[in-house]
Amino acid sequence: AGEAEILTITVKPDWQGHGLGRKLMDAVLRKAHGERIESVFLEVDETNAPAIALYRKLGVFQVGGRPDYYRDKAGGRTAALVMRRDLR
Repeated sequence: AGEAEILTITVKPDWQGHGLGRKLMDAVLRKAHGERIESVFLEVDETNAPAIALYRKLGVFQVGGRPDYYRDKAGGRTAALVMRRDLR
């Protein structure tokens, strides 16, 4: 279908803020482009501001949402933002 989905990108807390997330995303996007993927999708917790900022810097934009998708440690619920990056 010309689409790919990123399921999980994780950086250990001690290493966050050192550009590793950016390097991982750059590698994934390069691979997807090389495979002639047209669009890459991902979901992110609406409260994950650092990840959302990174994705936006990489040209990923919100295309939808899933209310009450994630459960936090206190038992509350947060939405998932559905995001897309077009490669073609």
